[in-house]
Amino acid sequence: MQVYPIRAEADIAVARLAADGIHAVVHQDDEGGLNPGFFKRYGVRVEVAAEDAEDAFESLGIERVFVPGDVATAMFRHAGWAHPHEACGLIAVDGAGKPAFAFCLTNVDESEQRFTIEPVEHYGAMRLAEAMGLRIGGVFHSHVRSEAVPSPTDVENAGDPDWLHFIIGLVVDARPLLRGFRIVGGAVTEVSVSVDQ
Repeated sequence: MQVYPIRAEADIAVARLAADGIHAVVHQDDEGGLNPGFFKRYGVRVEVAAEDAEDAFESLGIERVFVPGDVATAMFRHAGWAHPHEACGLIAVDGAGKPAFAFCLTNVDESEQRFTIEPVEHYGAMRLAEAMGLRIGGVFHSHVRSEAVPSPTDVENAGDPDWLHFIIGLVVDARPLLRGFRIVGGAVTEVSVSVDQ
């Protein structure tokens, strides 16, 4: 359900859920101490029963974002096409703020560690989104050498504080990882991303 970087944060979440009458369990990927390296990479998971998921997200104050399957597929394919450089693009959202379209754009930096969207393409995406009755409400890019979390450069160049920031991470079990964040005034908050089928 939700991943925390350290056990103490997961335990706090479980206590908050328990106060709201929601049973949760903690799974730590290095349990037993057999592979402590996994703890740093995968973190500690807090899980609840499927029927309690909506209440749990609300209890913990976690924003949920539902990404249509075709939008996620476009981002994943663009990341594969751009490899070994970072892919980038813009996300158009509907009136409710739900992602509706992915504009796969050019990274003029042609870099493995940063991206800059080509300005003419950026402007064109904004115009096309408006013509579709949408607005630009997010950005996406891929990380080819690091985890799917905002880098210091990502945070520094975050731009519009209302935008969702999607990061396509390293391929795990032949599937790319998609995570979402809000970046406001240098503070990073993860949102829960679910891909609609």
